[in-house]
Amino acid sequence: MQVTMDEDEFHEESPVEKSINTWRQSERKIMIDTIQDLIQTSHKYSKSQYTPQAQRARWTKLAGQLIWYKDQILKSFSLEALTIQLQDLHKKVVESQERRERQSASRNYPTIVFRKPEEKKAEDADKAQDGESAEATAADDPEGAKEIA
Repeated sequence: MQVTMDEDEFHEESPVEKSINTWRQSERKIMIDTIQDLIQTSHKYSKSQYTPQAQRARWTKLAGQLIWYKDQILKSFSLEALTIQLQDLHKKVVESQERRERQSASRNYPTIVFRKPEEKKAEDADKAQDGESAEATAADDPEGAKEIA
């Protein structure tokens, strides 16, 4: 069995759909509990020594049918749960792709940073000191000599 989720199939659940799904899950739980009680009753009657021989086969057949019906309910519940999980996963993937696109778009532009006035003064002072030391080293070098880096 292959389950795919195309773009067309994905849709946001409305509050009404969520409430309906919640109601269906609660009703399904009640149905399963009721069927489990019926299965136990039919097993009890099929094994009872007070049940006539002709009816034991009917009770056993009923127990088997109820077990099959309960299995079908559980399968539909698991398929619905799987569909809900798949929708949630698809939503998370779409959100993470959008987040990555926003981050990559923000990385393409340089960040503009305005420095504080005291930082400017400290930087100007550093430049002035670097300028003086560069002049001093330039005086020690022979004329026309260039440093190759």
